[in-house]
Amino acid sequence: MVDAGLITNDESFKELEPEWNGLLAESDRSTPFMSWDWASTWWKHFGTGRLHVLTLRRNGKLFGIAPLHRVRGPWGMDSLQMLGTGQSDYLDFLVPKKDADPCYLELLRHLIAEGGFDLILLEQVPPNRLEIIKETGQTAGAFLQIKERGHCYFVRLPSKWEDYLAGLGKNERYNIGRRTRTLEREHHVTFRRLHQPGAELDHGVKEFFGLMTRRLTMRGRRLAAEEETSLRFHREMAVRFAERGWMNLSLLEQKGRMIAGLFAFEQDQKLFYYHSGFDPDWAKHSVGMVLLAKCIEDGIGRGLREFDFMRGRAEYKSKWKVEERPFYKVAIARDAVSYVKYIGHGVTTRLQKKWNKTLVAVRLKSLS
Repeated sequence: MVDAGLITNDESFKELEPEWNGLLAESDRSTPFMSWDWASTWWKHFGTGRLHVLTLRRNGKLFGIAPLHRVRGPWGMDSLQMLGTGQSDYLDFLVPKKDADPCYLELLRHLIAEGGFDLILLEQVPPNRLEIIKETGQTAGAFLQIKERGHCYFVRLPSKWEDYLAGLGKNERYNIGRRTRTLEREHHVTFRRLHQPGAELDHGVKEFFGLMTRRLTMRGRRLAAEEETSLRFHREMAVRFAERGWMNLSLLEQKGRMIAGLFAFEQDQKLFYYHSGFDPDWAKHSVGMVLLAKCIEDGIGRGLREFDFMRGRAEYKSKWKVEERPFYKVAIARDAVSYVKYIGHGVTTRLQKKWNKTLVAVRLKSLS
């Protein structure tokens, strides 16, 4: 017998924490971004609308969570969206590794059958979920749009740093060695990793985000309100993940001062690269590249199996011999009217962006 529950208030959401994280440990796609800690902190800082967390139990045991919230979406449509959207690189329903597909199917069926919505928007859906979504949606008479939205980039780590280094290009090996020696011998730069909760990590996180903020202000830009919120969110996550043993703040220091930092999370022998920053005064020394090499070497030395660069196509990632994981955005519309509205909103948004770019180009031309 399957029992479905719906959590719509903060108190019940908080009570779910131990069971949520217990299911996460058994999940077929366990990442820090799918933890209760991340979802609840995201909801605290960025959440809008109302919680809509669907839970499924069998004989009282939790076996599925659809972590959603209910908001006004495109053109005023009543939409269900993933908790963590915008700040997270991996999102999904939580289902156990054993019987993952049947459990995911059960969650999706209950969600669609529940009704009372115009649209379900699922972010960062992995390829292995797509067939289940198609079959379930079509059976329920829903209308689907599935779009590839990009890739996450990752490296499988060998057991020795020398083996990994040997797999890089000749130029990369040379540059890593030369830049590292210059920083260490001539500038006495050292590498350090902060991961335990306490004053040292708190200071390091504050210094790291100060470094990132300085780079923005040097470009003549002030932090927007959303960016201020993002800073508060990430500072809180650093504390919470340190308490769980998931925090990794790697840094290069010169005379005790941070000149480059890498803000990452670590779980199940995988490191998730989330933010990085460096002092612009040290840019000519390639401190970002050296720190990345040091971080990978340190991870291999501690037995990590994977270094995940996560979302975003960037030229520098290809130099580290990465592999790709595609991810998709899925829109499930209740009926044809909702589907047409959603498609229409997308077309209108793209046309507006194109028009805005044209206006900027015309204005710049008129000023020249």
